[in-house]
Amino acid sequence: MLSVEGLSKHYKDHQVLTDVSFGVGKSEIVGLVGQSGSGKSTIAKCLLGLERPGGGRMLWHGHSLGERAVRRRARHDMQAVFQDPRSSLNPRWTIRQLLSEPLDNWFPREGAAERRKRLVRLLDRVALTAELLDRHPYELSTGQCQRVCIARALAPEPELLVLDEPLSALDVSVQARLIELLLDLHRTSGISYLLITHDFAVVSDICQRIVVLDQGRVVEEGVVETVLTSPSHAYTLALLRDVLPMPFGV
Repeated sequence: MLSVEGLSKHYKDHQVLTDVSFGVGKSEIVGLVGQSGSGKSTIAKCLLGLERPGGGRMLWHGHSLGERAVRRRARHDMQAVFQDPRSSLNPRWTIRQLLSEPLDNWFPREGAAERRKRLVRLLDRVALTAELLDRHPYELSTGQCQRVCIARALAPEPELLVLDEPLSALDVSVQARLIELLLDLHRTSGISYLLITHDFAVVSDICQRIVVLDQGRVVEEGVVETVLTSPSHAYTLALLRDVLPMPFGV
């Protein structure tokens, strides 16, 4: 579904990405893992059209995201959820307005009754109630705000969510509930995720496959269980020792 081939990117004299290649299949959950500064978020920005890569190709269903028509379609099919939900939501808007904005773009001909039903369904998908529609983000907890961000990303009914550190602003108990939500959405809809994170513990809970990034290069890729139990690269092993207890065969 998504294929990244030989992606490169540099800023002035700093090379951020070098020959990065990986893919995300239909209904697949792929973790892109690395420390801060490894280039993870730059990949997300390139995929979302927020940055222009220096080289390589990004393909959506076999067609280049560099083509205007493909990029236009991908704006519907590929949605993002970012790290800080509060900075992602306009504090002056109600939840109704925040969720209605993407619906106005993608379903402009809906009547008021159908729009109300769609808004309620979106909130229900992220385990929130319709009574929140006329509240503002500052009236919600951080976890509830992130659920609103997920609901907003789901509004166009995308095929892929790019999740850029979506749990790191939340405490552990809220993280656990959001992980359950993401897994439930995947089970019920078959949506694909590209989960960008530094946290192997989160990857082990959610992902099916892992791509490990170090200084803008892919150093390891494989099935979650294999990478966690038998990492082949020293950088991966160091990350695992930093963030996970090691009952693994390493």
